[in-house]
Parts: sequence; C-alpha cells; structure tokens
Amino acid sequence: MQSVATAQRVQKSQVGQRKKLKRNDRFWLSIFISPNLLMYTLFILVPSVAGILLSFCEWNILGPINWVGLENYRRLADDELLLPAFSRTLQFLILGVLPTVFGGFLIAVLLNWKVKGIGIFRAMFFLPLTISSAVAGIAWSSIFNPEAGWINRILKIFGITGPEWLASVSWALPSVTIIVIWLSLPLVIILYLAGLQRISPEILEAAALDGANAWQRVWQIIFPCVSATTILVIAIEILAFLSSPFEISLLMVQGGPLDSTTSLAYYAYKMAFEQFEVGYSAALVMVQFFALLAVALPIIQFRRYRRVRGR
Repeated sequence: MQSVATAQRVQKSQVGQRKKLKRNDRFWLSIFISPNLLMYTLFILVPSVAGILLSFCEWNILGPINWVGLENYRRLADDELLLPAFSRTLQFLILGVLPTVFGGFLIAVLLNWKVKGIGIFRAMFFLPLTISSAVAGIAWSSIFNPEAGWINRILKIFGITGPEWLASVSWALPSVTIIVIWLSLPLVIILYLAGLQRISPEILEAAALDGANAWQRVWQIIFPCVSATTILVIAIEILAFLSSPFEISLLMVQGGPLDSTTSLAYYAYKMAFEQFEVGYSAALVMVQFFALLAVALPIIQFRRYRRVRGR
C-alpha cells in the first residue's frame, strides 16, 4: 500500500510539473509572438479593415470622410478605364506567371546538379533577391535604352533594329514583365531547389536504367514529384504579378506610354494620389482582391484535394 501511495504522489508531482511547464511555455510563447501580432494588427489588419470601410466612403484625403454606401461600386460599371486596366493586369499574369514558374523550375534543376563550381552560378541567380525594385528599375532602364542598351546592340550585330522598349506602346508591358520575372525568379528557384532535395536519387537512377533520357526524367519524373511546390509557386507568383508591375511601372514609365502599363493596382494608385478619390480607389482595390480570390481559391482547393488523395 505504501508503494502505491508513493507512486501516486510521484505521478501527481509529474503531472503538476508538466502543467507548470505548459504554463511557462504559454507565457514565453505569448511574449515572443506578441510583437509579431502587434505589427500584423497595425500594418495588415487595421489597414485592410480601413480599406474596406473606405470603399463605401468618399474622401479626398484633406476633407472629411463621407459615407456614400455602394456608390463607388455602382460607379465601377460606368468606368471606361477599368476594363483596360483589368485587361493589362491579366496580361501581366499571363505573360509573367507561366514563364517564371517553368523557367524557375528548369533553372533549379540545372542548379541542383552536383558539379564543381555550381555555387557560383547559384549566387548569380540569387542576386536579384538583394536588389530593390528601385535599383532594378534603374539598371533595366539602361539595358532597355534603345541607343546604348546592350539588348539593342546585340540585335544590331545580327542586322535587327531593336524596338524602343519602354517608350513603345507594344513593348512597354512585355519589358516591365521581363523585369518582374527577373526579380521573381530567385524565390521560385529556392522553393524548387528545396523540393528537388526531397526526391530520392534511386528514382532517377531507375528511370535512367529503363532508358529515359534527361528530358524525359525532368518532365515525367522530377516535375510531377514537385507538384506541391508548383502549386505553392503559382499562388505566390500570382500575388507577385498583381503587385510588382505596379512598382516597376511607377518607377520607370509612370503607367505609360499611353497607359500601356497601367495595371489595376496602378490605376487605383492614380485615383488615390493623383485624382484624390480615395474611396473609389479602395473600391478598385476590392475588385482586385476578389479577382485574386477567384484565382487563388481553386488553387487552394486543388491542393487540398491532392493532399486528401495522398499525392
């Protein structure tokens, strides 16, 4: 009986210690998380809620805020500039997302080779991560210079007259897209490299023994093995090409020439800080948000479906 009582006391003591440790863990967890929660609340949640509320208001920044209900959303139907801006946003997505995803995948496959000196090439491709959009804009402005830029100089060697690039209505949007692709590739490469590390070398060796060439191994074995990474990358790049073209367009061509690079995000910026129609600008941002949801939700559902199926 005494041994049983002793065991019970020891068990109660251990349970008490575990509860104390859990309380201590919760205390320190709250201490470490609270700064992040505070920053998230101040700079994400509060501006998001304010933006939603402003979309139902009329405000010119300097004057009072007036509640107008759904008037800003009714105005969207009569805005002749909305559809062209939305169309250019879709062009950014179409021209940028797929090349970034597949280009990043192929580069990651090449950089995953275990060869001497590959670290130097990895550093070269990761360089854009350290460069801000402003610096990238200045650098690419000189590259796209129709007279002194090295792209047109190379084309001139082959007898081809290069376009005006950033000054051309036809070439300005593809030029901005190229810059955003260049800025986005490093993150895509890093994510794919992480996914490639999880592929067993035995699978690729077995495929090689079965007669699969390098191209077949890449697209029929390696690419399906990193499908979860691909879904994540697509979602990230959709977000990137909804926002980054705005920064580059603002810095380099101010939405021109002739609004050829004015995306929905840049149009919302112009309405807020050039026309001082903050409420209508917020409504435009909400349109972009719902367009993003329309694209992102099927991707999330597809990823959840694959997870349930165990793929």
